[in-house]
Amino acid sequence: MSGGPGAGGRLRYLGKRLAYGVVVLWGAFTASFFLLYVLPGDAAGGLTAGAEGEDLEAILAEQRELLGLDRPVLVQYGDALWRALHGDFGISIFTRRPATELYFEAFGETIRLAAVGLALAVVLGVLLSVLIELIDWTWARELLLSLPPIAVSVPPFWVGIVLLQLFAFQLRLIPPTGNDSLPGLLVASLALAIPGAGGVSQLLTTNLRGALTSPYIETVRNWGLGRAGVVVRHALRNSILPVVTSFGTTVGVMIGGTVLTETVFSRTGVGRVIVDAVDGRDTPVVLVCVTVSAAIFVAVNFVVDAVYPLIDRRIELEA
Repeated sequence: MSGGPGAGGRLRYLGKRLAYGVVVLWGAFTASFFLLYVLPGDAAGGLTAGAEGEDLEAILAEQRELLGLDRPVLVQYGDALWRALHGDFGISIFTRRPATELYFEAFGETIRLAAVGLALAVVLGVLLSVLIELIDWTWARELLLSLPPIAVSVPPFWVGIVLLQLFAFQLRLIPPTGNDSLPGLLVASLALAIPGAGGVSQLLTTNLRGALTSPYIETVRNWGLGRAGVVVRHALRNSILPVVTSFGTTVGVMIGGTVLTETVFSRTGVGRVIVDAVDGRDTPVVLVCVTVSAAIFVAVNFVVDAVYPLIDRRIELEA
């Protein structure tokens, strides 16, 4: 982004971003298909799990023929891609229901978990960054400064296990499984939010430090405005834009994190659907889950790119 060519250049830039988005969707679909193909085992093996006897190989061959798995892999891929382009990802091999139906049946719970996690990540990240700049004690500030990198580096599933152990088994404030409890939703969302909040705080703290050394901040201080007013009313507003830019990445982290979080907290949702589908090599279900999740990620990033110059009029998008 830079001083740029105006409305025409902005449209060309957004056109490029849209083309990149299409490439990302194709890449996600293709990588998922071939990763499932190279993994040991196939759906026919899942359907015949537990079967024994001399005719097992014949049964497997029959199942592969019925599922179309005996065709060359490129033919299978081309067929899946063509149907996906028409909005048809096929039928789940195990439930015999449309894969898209299975996905969107679980979608509501996942988007609720991700949305609450995203809101908590932004609120916690901004509050921590502001607190770091307002606190006077050096030791406390250094302690707070160490929290964001720790939050980013800790594996989300480990955070989830610790929170589940604390709130479900020690304090008994939430049920260990299920989607029905609001406190359970908040705790599961917190497991998602902690790594995201670390990323937001790292970026915002760096920007706040830069903004607080700017000449205009010195002018504001000379007006007699208090420290909190300088940070919140002036430095924070000018430091928040890069956080908006990273919003798309944070959404991706939230969506990706739901797979492990739903598994740890035994919540039903897209994450559980994906885990079960991968385990059973249910290719149609995996493909719809990955492609739609990638589409959400692409759409959010596209919207961020589109609205960014509207937030800051000094910025033009470069084609």
